[in-house]
Amino acid sequence: MTKNNQRYKQKDAQLLGGNITDTELGQELGSIHQAISQLSQNFSQLQNSQQGAQTSQASNPLMQQMQSFSSQAQQQMQQTDQQVQQNIQQAIQSMNQALQGIQANQVMQQMFQAIQQGQQGQQQQSQQQSSNQNQQIQ
Repeated sequence: MTKNNQRYKQKDAQLLGGNITDTELGQELGSIHQAISQLSQNFSQLQNSQQGAQTSQASNPLMQQMQSFSSQAQQQMQQTDQQVQQNIQQAIQSMNQALQGIQANQVMQQMFQAIQQGQQGQQQQSQQQSSNQNQQIQ
């Protein structure tokens, strides 16, 4: 397993743990966005190199060998293109998951704030009732 895969698994574990802040999710989203940009650039470079790799046919055996090599290289580049496209799709899915995590985190924070406000209201009401009872006793 590569270091990147280990790093992503650690990040996934953090996301699943729920102990990640919006800032951390935003940073992860930025990292994913950079990875997508890099993959897109690589994909464009591969497409450009494929176009440049096309050669004219010739009867010379050396040229035929070169053409065969070029054909093999094109096949390898097409496979790489497919891998890059899959990686881009995976990165997009990761971004969507990170966005969902941010949204869920925000909803949880709103719920927590509502609970705190409710508890504060109850405390104030209890204090006021206690104060009223003390006044009646006096």
